[in-house]
Amino acid sequence: MRDHMQRTLKDFTAHAFLHGITVLTISLTILIAGALLLVVENGTAVISSWKSGVTVMVYLHDGISSSEVEATGRSLETMGGVKGATFISRDEALTDLMESMAGQRSLFDDLGENPLPDAYEVEVSPEAAEWSRVEVMAAAMVKLSAVDEVEYGRSWLARVSRLLGLVELTGGALALLFFIVALFIVYNTVRLALYSRRDEIEIMQLVGATGNFIKMPLYLAGIIEGGLGALIALMALFGAYLLFVSKVGGGVDDFVPSFLSIGAMGVVFLYGIFVGWFGCFLSLREFMQETAV
Repeated sequence: MRDHMQRTLKDFTAHAFLHGITVLTISLTILIAGALLLVVENGTAVISSWKSGVTVMVYLHDGISSSEVEATGRSLETMGGVKGATFISRDEALTDLMESMAGQRSLFDDLGENPLPDAYEVEVSPEAAEWSRVEVMAAAMVKLSAVDEVEYGRSWLARVSRLLGLVELTGGALALLFFIVALFIVYNTVRLALYSRRDEIEIMQLVGATGNFIKMPLYLAGIIEGGLGALIALMALFGAYLLFVSKVGGGVDDFVPSFLSIGAMGVVFLYGIFVGWFGCFLSLREFMQETAV
């Protein structure tokens, strides 16, 4: 193995420009794929954080009895996907509204009777906080006899769910595209290296060198190129992340974007190594068939 590594490093020195272009190409493709992965990870974190606080407002009819209010609360709490239901009286709702608009108290000077209805604030459990499930729950809630209206931010929830799904789909498609591009680059780089050393390889064959003896340095070169490309991409992505956080700061509800998890960085690094190795494998297989090694 030591001899193979020495030959690999010697080849890197002899063909530094060719290997440098390959490493740079791999790093660029992984950088773009990593950036998409970073967006998806943070988008998923935002959605998960949001899911832990999803609420549905259930507004009640005017004039219903206290027993009907209590019965409605029990019905809401026993529904599947409901974590809890808190009753908010119309007077309490008006007080909260006035406190939130303390700078515009004049708006309430000529207010006659309280226009706000009694309501229940229903907290949805995180596992049920999906667009389709919340929609079904709201439809069931509005059928209760004491319920007048249900509000759960349906348009916003649908847009966010669709957006994250689109990002994940686009990220997966682009990651596949970049994988093919990086594979093609490594494949052709190895072929160029092989054809530039064709005479040397033929001489090695004549003196009895095995196929593995010829292939191993090239496999090592592909693995090193892929690993270096992944490391460069991760460092560049981390630098861009630090710059973004320093400029933007907190996001929605003081959510601070996070960098890729250790597991995700490991996947990116192994992805780079696999691209380098597999591109080398394809190129070597074709070349060896042509030269009948």
